[in-house]
Amino acid sequence: MDPILTVLRIGDAERAFGTYGLMLMFAIVVGVTLATRAASRARLDVGAVIAAAGFTVAGAMFGSWSLFVLVEWIRTGEPMQAIQSGGLVFYGAPIGGAAAYAFAARVLHLPAWRLLDLAVPAIPAAHALGRIGCFLGGCCFGLPWDGPWAVHYRHPAAPASFPGLFRHPVPLYESAALLVLAFVLLLWPKRKTGDGRWVGVYLVSYAVIRSVVETLRGDQVRGLVGGVISTSQLISIAMASVGGWLIWRARRRAARMDA
Repeated sequence: MDPILTVLRIGDAERAFGTYGLMLMFAIVVGVTLATRAASRARLDVGAVIAAAGFTVAGAMFGSWSLFVLVEWIRTGEPMQAIQSGGLVFYGAPIGGAAAYAFAARVLHLPAWRLLDLAVPAIPAAHALGRIGCFLGGCCFGLPWDGPWAVHYRHPAAPASFPGLFRHPVPLYESAALLVLAFVLLLWPKRKTGDGRWVGVYLVSYAVIRSVVETLRGDQVRGLVGGVISTSQLISIAMASVGGWLIWRARRRAARMDA
């Protein structure tokens, strides 16, 4: 795996273009396309949905970067290196993205919960592509392992190459689980939408996936609390709680309507 896809040269300046960046672009395109198709089938304003998607992506990127800086600040006590080097933490994406989406849906007069329930398969689908980017870039690497599908990074730009050990391909594990989740959410019949239940299913499902995958992570950048539980596992608990509440609320409303 080579983290550097090519080097862009503009005059005397050089800028590396990585495989992670390429997969991140693919992820955004796929996610927005799936969300737009879902909106079109539901006869929602596609133009407004695309605009809302733009707000959401911007908010998600800002949230991911901000959480990376915060985690590094807590881990090292020095935020400036994280600000200068840059990085992304996925759990910042739903936080920043949700805030931006709520604002956009309100301004653009979109049915926020209905659109989310319809378009929620786009989130794990896009995330799966992003995790492939992590795998190619050598970040979010796994614990040392010499099993049959272990990977060995040699490129000096890959964080997993220091030290050069065979490791679990953890990003591929998570990517595969996310693709399964995306297909389940896409193909499962949705008789009721607009009450947040499918968002809740996604939140609970991903919280479980992430918590399990974290046990095989070998990098320290994600941050550990007390040396036992990672920052992402703590956020997973909160995410699962919110998801469970959304499912419970949706079922309670449905029971009241049936009564």
